[in-house]
Amino acid sequence: MTDPAPSAPTTAATTGTVTTRLVHRAAVGSPEWWRSAVVYVNEPPLVSGTTTLAEVAERVEQIRAVSRLGVQAVRIGCPPLPGEAPDETIDAVVGLLTRAHRTGLRVVLRIDPLDPREEACARYWLSRGADGLDLGPVTESEPVSHARYRELHAVLAEHARNEDPILSTRLSPATQSRVADMLHEDWLHHLVDADLLDVGDPAQVVESVTESLRIRDALGSAGAWLVPDVLEAGSPELALATALVVLAMPGAVYLRQGIELGMPVKTTQHAEPERLALAARLKEEQRGQTGSCFETIRAALRLRGDHRLGLAPLAWVDELDGPVPDTVLAFLSGEMLVVANVGDDDVPLAPEREVLLSSAPLATGEGGRLMLPPRTAVWQWLEPQPREKDPRVRR
Repeated sequence: MTDPAPSAPTTAATTGTVTTRLVHRAAVGSPEWWRSAVVYVNEPPLVSGTTTLAEVAERVEQIRAVSRLGVQAVRIGCPPLPGEAPDETIDAVVGLLTRAHRTGLRVVLRIDPLDPREEACARYWLSRGADGLDLGPVTESEPVSHARYRELHAVLAEHARNEDPILSTRLSPATQSRVADMLHEDWLHHLVDADLLDVGDPAQVVESVTESLRIRDALGSAGAWLVPDVLEAGSPELALATALVVLAMPGAVYLRQGIELGMPVKTTQHAEPERLALAARLKEEQRGQTGSCFETIRAALRLRGDHRLGLAPLAWVDELDGPVPDTVLAFLSGEMLVVANVGDDDVPLAPEREVLLSSAPLATGEGGRLMLPPRTAVWQWLEPQPREKDPRVRR
């Protein structure tokens, strides 16, 4: 684990003042990969004990595309075991792990923590290069099993071949209140929050994220956040604006398949050829198009790495050349000023701060001043200086 280092809570810009409240300090040293990773998630898991050779080949192609998007890990389902599938399918899964590692990606397996078969699967594939286990969402109907978590940590310690394997699970809005109990009792590398699925109430976001980080910082754990899809956010505009909020957060980020194209998350295990066709068409339309959902998220991932936002301190902004409106969420992640307007009126932006990325085109107000439209988020570089690029980030 890494110890926090101090960071100034108030930053003076060239003109005007940004007054902030520091709620999370930057880590020092060489943090483990999982503390700031962006994990690309098949939702639902798209590999299972009945996976065919053709389906493994599809996942290999997906890994190739994901590596170019700019994430650090991919989550798949638990593959078949020897005897459950032909030898060539088992060999193909081994090849999938090898290819992922060659492109710099970690591979995390989604397992059912209550299924004995999937524990056997975890043991087998961890010993052949898988990088961790994801237990899926915590539900209201299934109690948290602290003993089970301890057993799975023992599985990681005994069978994982690679360094720093992880154990992760995810909260839903209905189970968000369990965060303190789970983290005080167990060591989970990623306990993924659902706090940022809806940023419509900035005050509530500030309160819940502050509490989440307070608990994690006290225990040496990392924050982990879920990027919402278009249905969870409420509209395509809010989905992309919220994605920029989440991708600027310190800690890990979970990006579910299709969100980078503006699609809702897949919810069934059944094959959906029409969905695959739509995804292919959207990617072809959006790739290379500045301002598209795909290119905006890709740019955010690149900037997140270049500015080391996953390892940055976090401070809420109370004044930004004046009090921040109630309908605006504003914070500093390192030297990146993130402003999200969830109200109905344009919000003026300080002209002296360089705009690096926005979720939608900015408006122009009186005197040529840049304005942030409703349902839009922007990243501004607060104090431009030569930035240290993260060598782990794929370009």
